[in-house]
Amino acid sequence: MNTMKNIKNISITKVLMLTVVSVALVGCGGVDDLEPVFPQEEEMVDPGEPQEIPEVKSVINFENPKQLIDVFYYDVKQGNRVITSLDRANEIYNIDDANGMRIPIFGNIGSPAHPSEGVVVESEYAAILTSIDFAKQVRGNRPFSLFASKKLENQNSFPAWVKDANGIIPAKYAILIADFIEFMNSKGHDIEYLGIDNEFVFNEGKISPQKYIDTIDELKLLAVARGFEMPVLVGYEDFGPDKRNWVQNLLNLGGGDKMEIYGTHYYPEFRPYQRLLNDLSLIGDTPFWSTEPHWDSKNNVDDLNEAEAALVTLWQQTDNNMSGFMWWNYEINNGIRSKLMRMASVPLLGARPIDISDIDGKEIIDLGKLSTRAFMEDNTITVYAVNFSGDILQNYGFQLEGASIKDGIEAIQWTDISGADGESSSLSALGDSNDIFGLTLPNRSITRFVFTKQ
Repeated sequence: MNTMKNIKNISITKVLMLTVVSVALVGCGGVDDLEPVFPQEEEMVDPGEPQEIPEVKSVINFENPKQLIDVFYYDVKQGNRVITSLDRANEIYNIDDANGMRIPIFGNIGSPAHPSEGVVVESEYAAILTSIDFAKQVRGNRPFSLFASKKLENQNSFPAWVKDANGIIPAKYAILIADFIEFMNSKGHDIEYLGIDNEFVFNEGKISPQKYIDTIDELKLLAVARGFEMPVLVGYEDFGPDKRNWVQNLLNLGGGDKMEIYGTHYYPEFRPYQRLLNDLSLIGDTPFWSTEPHWDSKNNVDDLNEAEAALVTLWQQTDNNMSGFMWWNYEINNGIRSKLMRMASVPLLGARPIDISDIDGKEIIDLGKLSTRAFMEDNTITVYAVNFSGDILQNYGFQLEGASIKDGIEAIQWTDISGADGESSSLSALGDSNDIFGLTLPNRSITRFVFTKQ
């Protein structure tokens, strides 16, 4: 678990301390002539005294943790996010501990990697292969896997030989995918997960549920004939959930077993929550990945506002058994967007969401309120508080239900005046059972707390 460092100690309890006595000697007399003079008493800080116990507003419960989040991938499908150095790979795969990579399947006009059947242009994949090599070098023996997903280039996403006026030809498109898998295998890279479509609404492939089934059936035949292992199938990766009744139609056609992981793209400016619930209600126990969550970076929108929307978007999915995610445009730099993305993402791998209440209720549908979420990895607890309610929440109190806090709490808070690094502090566990902690949550603030429970 990666936590923020350089924590500074704070204490809010004050005690009166007497200053050193000054004396004045009058005449030549003895001890009886010594007259003590006591200056004005002043307040001094005693770090040994307990903090003021806040009024408890949020309660954290550990009884029914939700879905384990075991996939946190870095996405190189956006060309400027390829990995060009070991230093960058170390940031992503060691410090941030990402455990996989989402890579593109080319073949479009922009990157003509598959000009004909059986041909793969290696140079088109050079940057991707370098990214994988750097990542694997950093990961060493730790888990690492590849998720290959079709590269979107709008109406030029598929080469001419795999399509006609009605979209892709399943038997031909299956050959392109098989060529890609064999090429990657020849470079020492297994494709563990596969998504054959990407935002249906914007590409010319017209991969309906029937075409999806037909393509997968053809690919399975090629896997047997050519001797490669079929990846786990991720679908349908559209521009948002519940499009064209796609999942229901796939199930009606008997193709449910050909979507082994449900993947969707989910945008903070839309947050179609009910549509997400509609799809999830159909898939049963099929794992759910957020295959392209977004954190906007628009020049004319405030960074904290974009962060609030992105966090709510992510948490709407973790609330509903999301087990994997991979941000589009994940940044590694000194800007506030990068700092907040990493703060929000790194603690989730290996963790489970746990129940937390707050004064604005547990649901997070709308923005402009207090939103809190908590996650547990073994005995490490991470709590987030995003306050855009319009109110300053003075000494806002959190309490653990049925557990206590070991040692202290590390807190980091971002506000309009904090700067990109936020303001770090260390808090003490309070209450008779060391189960309470608190901090003022300014309006327009994002706060993360990390501690160990016992």
